[in-house]
Amino acid sequence: MAFDPKRSATSGNFLLEIGDSRCSYLKSFSGLAYEADIANHEHGAELFQTKNMANFKYSNAKASIGMSMGKEMNEWIRSSFKKEFMSKHGAFVAGDFNFKETRRVEFTDALICSIGLPKLDGADKNPCYFDIEFEAETVKHVKGTGADIRGNYGTKAKAWLASCFKFELAGLEEYCKRVATIDAMQLKQTNKADEIGEKRIYTKHPCKLVVPDIKLSISSADQEPWAQWAEAWFLGGKSLAADHKDGAITYLAPDMTTVLGTLELKNCGLKKFADEDYTANSDKIKRFTVELYAEEMDFKMNYVE
Repeated sequence: MAFDPKRSATSGNFLLEIGDSRCSYLKSFSGLAYEADIANHEHGAELFQTKNMANFKYSNAKASIGMSMGKEMNEWIRSSFKKEFMSKHGAFVAGDFNFKETRRVEFTDALICSIGLPKLDGADKNPCYFDIEFEAETVKHVKGTGADIRGNYGTKAKAWLASCFKFELAGLEEYCKRVATIDAMQLKQTNKADEIGEKRIYTKHPCKLVVPDIKLSISSADQEPWAQWAEAWFLGGKSLAADHKDGAITYLAPDMTTVLGTLELKNCGLKKFADEDYTANSDKIKRFTVELYAEEMDFKMNYVE
């Protein structure tokens, strides 16, 4: 039986283009679909509805992507952290089993909606990925050109593991060396469409940025200095702007010396200080939890491929 070139293609060969660069280590992608708001017209005498499309929109794109994301994606992410909001054009490209382009979803003037940073855990040996969500002003589904979608992708993203990190906070540096976990975080950017009656496609504009909290699990061996800060902060009234602390989360390569990237935490304060649950006959390491808020964050990557 001859091979039928029109048979179904694999869904596992794809890439994401941001500007003029390709994003490597793209784990998954969804979105950029056409969606409609439907208006229902009720006809009481006939127990009947007629329907028509009212407005339409494009669903948000969601991408899970590694640290080797290309220069333009890196700049796009960092612009949101720095409140220097940037729009981008690009395309999601699907390929067949032979890595030939079969379909393109092209988008323009896209704005980031959220940036998800992975959970860090000293016991977790899995690789890390960003979860990026963005929305576009215009989307167009077109036939692929048949071009080869393979590329010479870098290898440094392989070094980004959930277990390789370091946390620091000003004044408590010596007592941050046994941070066991840092919960996942999500930076949220709110965008609004400028809805004008005579237009069908609206321009989108960034409105505000919500900086996430930071939740830590730390060995009880370092609890006393943190408890003293918590008492001064919550009970002693030392919780003004001058009492804020700066900190950083450093993402390390497996050699634990090479710095892959840094998340700078600015003007941090305490939100919660608590012991973890006690359980009889437990063989778990005794830890306590700290929740911090931050007024600003800035993400810097040392390796961009």
